[in-house]
Amino acid sequence: MELQPLPFPDLLLRMRREVESSGSIFDLPARKWHVPDGELDYSALHFARRASTPVGPAAGPHTQLAQNIVLSWLAGSRIIEIKTVQVNDRLEIPRPCIHVPNIGYNVEWSQELRVGESLMEYAKAAYLIEILKETRGFGVFPSASGFDTVFDISVGYDLEGIRTEKVTGFIRALKEPREAFDELRGQLTGDLSPYADLDLPEPISDTVTLSTFHGCPADQIEGICRYLLEQVGVHTIIKLNPTLLGFERVREILIDRLGYEQVRLRPDAFEVDLQYDEGLEILRRLRSVAEDVGSIVGAKFTNTLVVENDLEIFPTQRDPYMYLSGPPLHVIAMNLMQRFREDLGFEFPVSFSAGIDVKNFPAAVACGMVPVTTCTDLLRQGGFGRLPGYLRALAREMEKSGVTTREAYVLAACGHGIEAVGETLGSFPGGSALLPAGARLKEIAAKAPDDLPAALRGEAAGGGLDGDALVLHATRVAGRLNGRDIVPPLVGDLRYHAASNSKSPRGIDSVLGLYDCINCDLCIWACPNDAIFAYEVEPVEAATETLRITEEGGPEGSAEFERSAGRGFVVAESHQLAVFEGACNDCSNCEVYCPESGAPFKVKELLFRELDGFQASDVDGFCRTGDTLHARLAGREYVLLIDAGSDRAAVSWDGCTLDLAWDSLEVLGGRSKPRDQEPATAAGDHNGTRRGIDTAELWRMKTVWDSIFHSPTPNPIRLWP
Repeated sequence: MELQPLPFPDLLLRMRREVESSGSIFDLPARKWHVPDGELDYSALHFARRASTPVGPAAGPHTQLAQNIVLSWLAGSRIIEIKTVQVNDRLEIPRPCIHVPNIGYNVEWSQELRVGESLMEYAKAAYLIEILKETRGFGVFPSASGFDTVFDISVGYDLEGIRTEKVTGFIRALKEPREAFDELRGQLTGDLSPYADLDLPEPISDTVTLSTFHGCPADQIEGICRYLLEQVGVHTIIKLNPTLLGFERVREILIDRLGYEQVRLRPDAFEVDLQYDEGLEILRRLRSVAEDVGSIVGAKFTNTLVVENDLEIFPTQRDPYMYLSGPPLHVIAMNLMQRFREDLGFEFPVSFSAGIDVKNFPAAVACGMVPVTTCTDLLRQGGFGRLPGYLRALAREMEKSGVTTREAYVLAACGHGIEAVGETLGSFPGGSALLPAGARLKEIAAKAPDDLPAALRGEAAGGGLDGDALVLHATRVAGRLNGRDIVPPLVGDLRYHAASNSKSPRGIDSVLGLYDCINCDLCIWACPNDAIFAYEVEPVEAATETLRITEEGGPEGSAEFERSAGRGFVVAESHQLAVFEGACNDCSNCEVYCPESGAPFKVKELLFRELDGFQASDVDGFCRTGDTLHARLAGREYVLLIDAGSDRAAVSWDGCTLDLAWDSLEVLGGRSKPRDQEPATAAGDHNGTRRGIDTAELWRMKTVWDSIFHSPTPNPIRLWP
């Protein structure tokens, strides 16, 4: 199934009405939102732009649709990496493409939308977030503080593709988004029109993370970065691959020390990737390039780790590789990050994404990295609802260190504040003029660590230096020093070992059904696209009958029936689950987390927003147009016309029509075309009933019509109460 971006007004309407009706947005309850703490300052500078927290989603499956980006923001993300865009925007992604039962594997690595669609999704997300800021989450947030947000563009994978107007134009449109914003403003009419006058940020982003795909040559990587810095005018981050650590070192960590013997590394994959010394030299040369054009260059640790594909996991993957993430990647990436920072010889912007979770997030922040992003952990139980816990964990560590700001925490976390101040005064341009204040600053670092950032800024102002830049430099030095304490023990930490990450999610001896599963809702949170949603049903237990229309009808095509007992129709529970087809890409992560045997995206009711999409598909599902329900059940298509005010309905299929009493679904009569006028699809039996129907199918249609298309609370296809 292909992803289908939702119209901008529909997203806004659903947000507002969902808050009013159920206290949630896109199924994330307000109790799982991050509410900024007025006592603590988590903020960080990301290329001179301030973000209220250092956390966000990594460029991945969670950041290509506007609604998911909004979800990440509600959960506390303030540095948001939007999914990697490349010139080839008609990819055929293998299905399944994500597998995260414990550690993570994937074979999806680029956007699944057209580049123009991606641009508008990111513009929609930025606009919706500004609306949430302006309205304080439609009244949920107690104040308007803690909302500063930064977007980061991600592009790949070769110079030729990035130089095209398609990709370069995409970057420039996010730098100068007025045209995209104006298009969205024009869509806000009626009671949404007040939001059309909102002041919107420009640029949406002026920072690009270059995703260097497996095998990209060193000169190509450097050429792309030079182009982005010199020609496009954006700050540039190089996302480095964990293969830089070298085959032997990665094998030692992953297999010998952590015990992931089932993972197969291939030396050839390491040989064709960027080499460690090449990476150092590229960053050293690009530093001068960036300074010459007034931009900044940095590095991100790391991409996923290329490993040999396991056909039991991804049987349709034609490439010999798959990509590993999660706990073992964290240890590998942290080791590479620390070694790279020690060897480079100067402080530079470092961002991070590899196996981040609630337990290691504070330590990653202590390493002075901005942002610290996550992906695999968001594919687990709780989804975006896991993110507020990251910030609560950081708050606990800040309290232990006696500080109230992220900057002070980095300086104090491992007791290296005094050393960091000394090294900063010696290495920061012009910092030597502040050396007389060194003793005073070191005393503050030892006795009042929470005051150290302000003291550094004060001394910088007195010496004519940039205080923010001085503090930023000091936190990078402290982060590198902290890494000396944080990184080495990781390989011995049992929670990263294979034995601790071998259990699959809990399963039970039960087959997933269309209705009345155990209703754990794990699939809702496991879905990276917010495709699965809950709805409420009036429980029903109805005896049904099988009606077979006889070949010889009465006058004017009226039909007679042979009646027999049907299979019955039962919905025992009020809470049910369904799938919005436009947001489901068959990734199969819901199947991994479903405790029952089965895949929710295949078993649960599937809803289409557009009739064209329904008709182009061959899978079972439903689509509404006005007072008509289009249904495909067991491959047969039905058209149900409802006149609820008169308690009448008519269902048609394969040249047959039944007239119904709508409330009771009593069959009042029927008509059929002569056999020689039937559509070709009508030939033969259907579920053992030639030209027949079990009225259980009617009850299923009625349940969907009443409970989803007329839901009292909004859902992806029902926006009004």
